[in-house]
Amino acid sequence: MSKKTLIIQVDINYGTQWGDKNTVKFLRTHCIPSVQSYCRKNNYEYTLIKNSKYEKDIGKFDFFYTKVKHYSIERYYYFNNDYEQTVYIDNDVFIFNEAEALPNITGLMSVKEPDGNSSKIFREVNNLESHHPYYNSGVIMTDHLTSSHLANYMLSRLENYIRAKGKNTDNMMLNEYILENQNNFTRLDDKWNYMPFLPNAKIIHKPNFFHFVGVQGKELIKIILDNGFEVNDFLKNATFQYS
Repeated sequence: MSKKTLIIQVDINYGTQWGDKNTVKFLRTHCIPSVQSYCRKNNYEYTLIKNSKYEKDIGKFDFFYTKVKHYSIERYYYFNNDYEQTVYIDNDVFIFNEAEALPNITGLMSVKEPDGNSSKIFREVNNLESHHPYYNSGVIMTDHLTSSHLANYMLSRLENYIRAKGKNTDNMMLNEYILENQNNFTRLDDKWNYMPFLPNAKIIHKPNFFHFVGVQGKELIKIILDNGFEVNDFLKNATFQYS
């Protein structure tokens, strides 16, 4: 019998930290529905967060650099739950029709982000070796115990204004958590958060989750919209290379 699994996404107000109204429309008409379809196919529970608990409970938007960036923290209010597995997915992630069911989830799991400016900053401020990995917060998978622990950690830091070192982002905070809890962390295969447009990205075949991250992700959305491409088939058959 499959484990009781919850998948969480956030779509509050404007709906994204980047892009224009066409980008937001694309996320709401293609990306989010692809995740919802994936949940129905695999009998996962699904929650789309559309109202801000942070705004209600705290109200001040002075933790991150801009107001909209605060909505990235909303996910952690929902990680305190009774589900055996909790998965968070950014709303600019598209899940292929052919995607596999989720892997067996133990502890905290996420995908390594290709080396770039953020990973360099993280290593420098924490005095880490040059090869120390940096992980992307766009897809996070947790088992029950870790889900609650991660939520309490993040919300405690928020309430006590303990910002990330070096670069004040939710992604950097997640990597600080991983650094403190390395024995309970497992790196996910890149197919669970494919980011082909980031510098130094590895090109892979048959990904499950495609992440429209970065400026190039926004440009690709425009190409798809301008040409009326069917998203699943276009992404499945396209070849991507960062330049």
